[in-house]
Amino acid sequence: MERLDKLVAIPRETPPADAVDEVDLIPVRTYWQLVRQRFVQHRLAVMALFLMAALVALAVVVPTLTGDAYTKTSLSKTMLPPSLETPLGTNQIGQDMFLRLMKALQTSLFIGFMAVIIIGAVGVTLGSIAGYYGGWVDNLIMRAVDVILSLPIFFLIVMIVAFFGKGDAWVVIIAIGLTGWTLACRLVRAEFLKLREADFVQAARALGASNRRIIARHILPAALAPVVVAATLGIADSVVTETALSFLGFGISPPEASLGNMLKGFQEDLMVRPHLLIYPAVTIVLIVLAASFLGDGLRDALDPRQRIEKK
Repeated sequence: MERLDKLVAIPRETPPADAVDEVDLIPVRTYWQLVRQRFVQHRLAVMALFLMAALVALAVVVPTLTGDAYTKTSLSKTMLPPSLETPLGTNQIGQDMFLRLMKALQTSLFIGFMAVIIIGAVGVTLGSIAGYYGGWVDNLIMRAVDVILSLPIFFLIVMIVAFFGKGDAWVVIIAIGLTGWTLACRLVRAEFLKLREADFVQAARALGASNRRIIARHILPAALAPVVVAATLGIADSVVTETALSFLGFGISPPEASLGNMLKGFQEDLMVRPHLLIYPAVTIVLIVLAASFLGDGLRDALDPRQRIEKK
């Protein structure tokens, strides 16, 4: 008993005050703070973000300030070289190439962003329903995805645009959006299949949350990471698709400007005046590179399993 009393009487050691202070000073970072930190470490993605922001700013500011000046012609100013008045020169009918390029950039980016919004809305909605409910609903939606994937998508877009009206930007946007949602749908469905039986979802069901609330408030935010990456890459795909349509004569028609019809208008002058083709071609390359590196950085930042290396 004496030994037991001695053991019980031994005072407990308290941690040093310095150790407690060190623990208290450790900052607690949220998920989005970690995402931002991981994204900043990806140098190419940061550069791509600034490049995309610069392209969007030029596409918004310049056409807004100059109005319809990109359509004005002057036969006395045809094929002028670059100068202070016309930074990129003029074309065969005296139109300012810089103003037309900025308007073409605005048109192509507008089509790219709006098409991705439609793709995301349709794909996320159908993918959420298929992944959460499963059963015959999942089978029906996935068979529709299989049917669309079995079709030649680009020729389907050409048929839609040719039937409903060539030259209309909204027809091009809807055609790209209604044929490009399958990837987003499959990505969201795969995430929902993994998350619908998770503990936090079961807890929400036990508390009486409705299916709509569980989908919108609990599962969908955790499943959007791959969709954000796919949407970023989808902007580049939509711009390239619009360029191909306009180059073939099924997209935006003159006097409106797009990167595709600028390429088409100067294809015969490739050997004589190649700089007229270089401007829209380089712009398309910059858009694709910016979207690709931005998507790569977002993928690494949003997925904690990815190892970040400064690139």
